[in-house]
Amino acid sequence: MRGQDKIDRMISYINNKYTDDHFAFVEMSGGHMGSNVTKIVVESNKYPGKEIRVICSEVEGEEIYTDTYLNVKFEEQTYDYIRETLIKKYGDNIYLEYVPDDIACIEAGSSSTTFKEYISDPNVYIYFSAVVGDEVNDENAVFAEIKELFSDSVLRAHIYFVDTEEEIANNAQLFIKNKTYSKELYFVKNTVDEYKTVEWTDGV
Repeated sequence: MRGQDKIDRMISYINNKYTDDHFAFVEMSGGHMGSNVTKIVVESNKYPGKEIRVICSEVEGEEIYTDTYLNVKFEEQTYDYIRETLIKKYGDNIYLEYVPDDIACIEAGSSSTTFKEYISDPNVYIYFSAVVGDEVNDENAVFAEIKELFSDSVLRAHIYFVDTEEEIANNAQLFIKNKTYSKELYFVKNTVDEYKTVEWTDGV
C-alpha cells in the first residue's frame, strides 16, 4: 500500500499543479517502488493519447516532483515557433524535425505558465534538427544571425546548410546521410544569452 500511497501523491501533485486539466494514472514508467526514483505515466483530459510522465525523486528524505506536461502542452507552439523563425531567414523551403522531450522533467510551471516563459526556461529541453537552403562562407556571420533569430529562447539544435535548388523536405534525410550539406551547426544554449557549445562541421 505504501507504493500506492506514493502514486496517489504523484497524481495529486500534477492535478494540483495544473488545475485547468485533470490527470489519471496509466502505468509505471521505469523506476520502481522501493528505489529513490519513481516514474509514472499519466493521461490528461486535454491531451488524450499523449504520454505525460511524473517523476518523484527522494532527496535526503524529501520527495521532489517533476513532470513533462508543459512539453506536451506547448508541442505545437514550439514547432510553429521554430519553423516560423527559420522561415524568416531561409524561406519556406526547409526541413524541420522536432519531437517534444518525453524524459526530461521540470519542477517549475503551472496552469498560468506562458509559452514565452516555457521556451526561455533553461531547465526545459528543446532539441530540433533542420535543413535550410544556404551556403555558409562566413561561420561567424551565420552564427550571429542564428543567435539573433533565437535570441529569446533556450534551445539546442543541429542545422544543416545546403546549397541547392531542390525541394528540401523530401531530400533532407539524404542530404544529411550523404553529408551533402556545406556546413553543419550544432549549438547548445545555457540561457537565452549564453552558449555552452557551438560546433561547426564541414559537409562534402
